[in-house]
Amino acid sequence: MHLIYEMMSAGIDYKENRHPPKVMKELGITYQHATPQSMYDCWQFWNCENIPSNLPSFISEFKMDPLDMVGDGLNKEIAAKIAAYKSQDSP
Repeated sequence: MHLIYEMMSAGIDYKENRHPPKVMKELGITYQHATPQSMYDCWQFWNCENIPSNLPSFISEFKMDPLDMVGDGLNKEIAAKIAAYKSQDSP
């Protein structure tokens, strides 16, 4: 599952101004790759695992094919690795 971290909501609504990867680590969330998106004021976290059931509202599921993000934060090599990722829980 991919997650998106909305920085504006985190800062204004929740006074959460720590670096997004630090917040994700504190929540116990692991991920394959993180993409900061300054134009959208967010971070995209790809192939997340250990996601708690009670996420803060400024973190939500992000449904996007990583190959569609080539040139918009991802290069072809990273996008292909994200797309080919298999969860540790997958057979």
